[in-house]
Amino acid sequence: MNRRATAPLLLLLTLSGCGAFFPSKLSPSDGHVRGPQNDPNRCVVASTHREPLVTEWTASSKARLELLLTATLADADKYAVAVEYSGCELRIIDGCQPTGAYDWSKSTLSRDTVDIHDADDLYAKLPLGAAKLEGALTRSGRLSIQTTVAGQIRLRRASVDFDEVATDASCADATHIIESVSIGAFKMIEGGKLHASVGGSAMGIGHAGAATSRAERLMREAGSDADCQRTTEGKPHLGCRSPLQLFLLPIPNRTARVNQIAALSASSSAGHQADKAGKDSPLRTLSYVLGGLGIVGLAGGGASLGVSSSIDNKIANGNYATPDDILNAQNSLVTTRTLGSAGLISGGLLLGIALPLFLVGAK
Repeated sequence: MNRRATAPLLLLLTLSGCGAFFPSKLSPSDGHVRGPQNDPNRCVVASTHREPLVTEWTASSKARLELLLTATLADADKYAVAVEYSGCELRIIDGCQPTGAYDWSKSTLSRDTVDIHDADDLYAKLPLGAAKLEGALTRSGRLSIQTTVAGQIRLRRASVDFDEVATDASCADATHIIESVSIGAFKMIEGGKLHASVGGSAMGIGHAGAATSRAERLMREAGSDADCQRTTEGKPHLGCRSPLQLFLLPIPNRTARVNQIAALSASSSAGHQADKAGKDSPLRTLSYVLGGLGIVGLAGGGASLGVSSSIDNKIANGNYATPDDILNAQNSLVTTRTLGSAGLISGGLLLGIALPLFLVGAK
């Protein structure tokens, strides 16, 4: 090769080995998440923030929360929405519905933009969807959430019956009550920011001002700014009521309440066992009576047969001298044998009846 032909090849090899010009976030862009998901340390820090954005929730999760909250505004049977929140995860506790009431408050229309540039930003601002969004952030280097807030659905705190929560076992997993929710519309955008540039003095080669960037891409949206402008004092507009941000109220003395529920459950179980142990069923009581009679019958029958055997031996040995004595002895022999046989048969029958009654009465 001549010198002119080899120059582009040398340039390519030089630039490909220089990491400073092409940051790792630009390649590869295959969408796979790099690094740990749901980082425990970041999630613990996130759990201290009680005002999480929920724009990154799946559409079905947001729709469910939206319907729950708007339903409480109209239903006569009102209740507070309880959740379990750990920083990177939040779920609604369906069975826990403590007494409570929400009101709608229209606010001055306001718009805001939240920009996210790295993983720390992501876990701090969008912890509920951080693990799923890391891939998009790695590809583009930027996520942006644009929100339009039309008002809030707010809980009347005094209406919540925390004693009810304390005694309801279905609320054992609940950590927070949703105190209020900002309602409106939003867009989540990926990319749209300058990533890297090649300066004019890099190893004496390059073009000043050359740059690479990613085009903006709409990831998800809900509601519209135009509908938010139509919101009234009476209720949120149907096209502007997507949940944007939650404001959570920690359940007071939750640990004590969980322990109380566990103690009540253990006490109830112990009392039930004690009742079973201290109070026999009628069938079991009857089995005791019949069993006792059966044992008496067997014992009496055995004794009678023993007496009859003794009389029989005496007759055989000629212990009775007169005909009258022999006749009396023979009569006694018949009687004792009859009583003995009857005692054994009746005793066996009674025990045969008592045993099944005892087993059935134990259930």
